[in-house]
Amino acid sequence: EAFTGPPLAPGTGTTHRQVLPVLRVIGQAHEMYILAEGPGGVYLIDQHAAHERVLYEDIRRRVASRSVESQPLLEPEPVDLAPVHAAVIEEQATALSAAGFVIEPFGPRTALLRAVPKLLADRGQGRPGDWLIRLLDDAAERGRKDGWQDRLLYTLACHAAVRAGRRMTLDESRELIRQLEQAENPHTCPHGRPTMVHLTSGQLEREFGRR
Repeated sequence: EAFTGPPLAPGTGTTHRQVLPVLRVIGQAHEMYILAEGPGGVYLIDQHAAHERVLYEDIRRRVASRSVESQPLLEPEPVDLAPVHAAVIEEQATALSAAGFVIEPFGPRTALLRAVPKLLADRGQGRPGDWLIRLLDDAAERGRKDGWQDRLLYTLACHAAVRAGRRMTLDESRELIRQLEQAENPHTCPHGRPTMVHLTSGQLEREFGRR
């Protein structure tokens, strides 16, 4: 599967944009970290966390501009719902629709899933109904009210992001770094985990006994 990322729109200016140094990709370690060199040292970039950040900012902008793409299912899928799932779908119908889901009632404990966000259709593994249930579980874990839509978006980005254990070519790694450089908050994923570790030239020299 070729690595492709969505085109990123320019920053909206609503937040202070962080800037990464210019990085040159030199490889991948453990099919998990992209290795790059830049001014003043070496950088290890977590490929999953970095892609999560890129996807999250992209879908957040698309939701704000009402331009999220949906992928219709070839056959609508009935999804059995627990009471909490049914309550979330009813309470958060607008947020789910804005994120790209098309869901219709299909009985007291069943929903009919007709379409899913395109980025999830492009990358998700398994049945679309299972994606919906996992997203509802993950995003509702800390409550269904304040901040629920944002949790839905970063959970969606997490499920769609490239996984650890995926071998990436140099071109794929360069494209991901290019997209990360355009992010407003490139240093952390939406959950607050760092996207990269910087080993300075001074640290490396000390480790090798050069100073």
